[in-house]
Amino acid sequence: MFEEQFNWNTLKNRLLVTKKLHNFKMESGTRFAVHVDQFKEIVLQMETIGEPLDETRQLVLLLGSLTDEYRMISTVLENTPNMTLAYAIQALSGVDASDESSSAQQKAFVATKSYDKRGFNGKCFYCKKTGHKATECRKKKADEERGQVARETSDYAFTATSAMGKTEWFVDSGASSHMTSVRDKFVSMKELKTPVRITIADGKKIDAVAMGTVGMKLMDGTSVTLSDVLYIPEVEGSLISVAKLAEKDVVAQFSKDKCVFRYGDATVMEAKRCGNVYKLKTVGDEVCHAATTSRKEPWAVVHARHGHIPYKRYEQLLTMADGVPRVADTPSDRVCAGYCMGKMREDNFSRNPEKTVKSAGVLDLIHSDVMGPMQTKTPGGCTYAVTFIDDFSRHVTVYFMKKKAEVLEKFKMFKADMENATGRKIKCIRSDNGREYTGRLFKEYLSKQGIRHEKTVPYTPQQNGLAERMNRSLVEMARCKLYHEGIDKKWWAEAVNTSARNLSSRT
Repeated sequence: MFEEQFNWNTLKNRLLVTKKLHNFKMESGTRFAVHVDQFKEIVLQMETIGEPLDETRQLVLLLGSLTDEYRMISTVLENTPNMTLAYAIQALSGVDASDESSSAQQKAFVATKSYDKRGFNGKCFYCKKTGHKATECRKKKADEERGQVARETSDYAFTATSAMGKTEWFVDSGASSHMTSVRDKFVSMKELKTPVRITIADGKKIDAVAMGTVGMKLMDGTSVTLSDVLYIPEVEGSLISVAKLAEKDVVAQFSKDKCVFRYGDATVMEAKRCGNVYKLKTVGDEVCHAATTSRKEPWAVVHARHGHIPYKRYEQLLTMADGVPRVADTPSDRVCAGYCMGKMREDNFSRNPEKTVKSAGVLDLIHSDVMGPMQTKTPGGCTYAVTFIDDFSRHVTVYFMKKKAEVLEKFKMFKADMENATGRKIKCIRSDNGREYTGRLFKEYLSKQGIRHEKTVPYTPQQNGLAERMNRSLVEMARCKLYHEGIDKKWWAEAVNTSARNLSSRT
């Protein structure tokens, strides 16, 4: 009995400590210093029962236990390379300290409505009468119902300073949206039906009256576009939200002299530290309308996004369309694992010595083939896919099926969509001799619609080479995507669909 009560290694104690660890969450209003002490105590107890937690596990559990008040700093820490537990605790403790001692010029804070309703003898800031607060003001409520008052919000924060330059952007890790007072910076703007009222660090309440997209030209000549930027005419200056960039997978890395923003392996922009703030210098107030055409992205990202296409093919794509991202780095000689795994195949068919002649117009000839059954069912239960390729434009459309018998239904859908979109009629379809194409219902439908059916000679898939090659390309690209991103095979249909859009966009 005595041993069971004081021995930590009993099953009962092991269950209690493990349960305490799994249920460990920060309570609202708790200081981080208190929370981390409680966490360290549980870590020590885990070590006592013979199940110590390594530093990485401790870091994951600690960040996952925090409340929404620490969401922003947690996001920054999660995206910081070589993060240590000690550094994370120090950074999170600094949030508590800043809440207590930061001055108005250094602190980004959120609008709040913490008023004491009892014994209020002050003046209402809205109607200027005494004896009640703005939240209780009848005139304010009546105006709000008529849509005449800006709504207050706690969603936005603002680094307080009225001496910001018009060409400077200040980096704020506490703000939840980009903000600027310079209307000329906007490429596009939409007025807000109801202005958003926020509070800045000196206590002044200001209104955001519009939201839009801003183009910036950096000192190194790079162009950057910021979306969902609030327009606030009352305060000079501009603010970049770290949280908003994090939503776009742009990571902010802070050091003692600068803040570097990265997307993947590419550096997007840098802000230099000036005193206690980080400033991003831009070239004048000129709006960069062509910002999106100048952006650069790492080749690894571009290669994966476009279905693991070769670099030479991507160079051709750059000359075919506007707005295609430039490559920020030179492709290395390292072979992409996803490409190798996805592109493994059997030998090619021998080529027909006769030149292939394209049809004269859109929908004159449609190539079709069925792929499957796939080894894994999609979440919707599909194991087959059918492709329809326009011979003239090489545009490919894919439909997914639970069984081959659905080919006729999918062809009817394809015919209706394409003929409505182009105003032309399908004249001919070319396929193999599969039963899904040679069945009575399919034949009757083609005859009724006046569509000629070209069938290949049995056991000669080369005669339907375009569809066969297209299906192989789709499967290879999809396999590359799944393998490269480590995605479960059950999502093969989504990968094939994306690959079809990639291929069609290049035609």
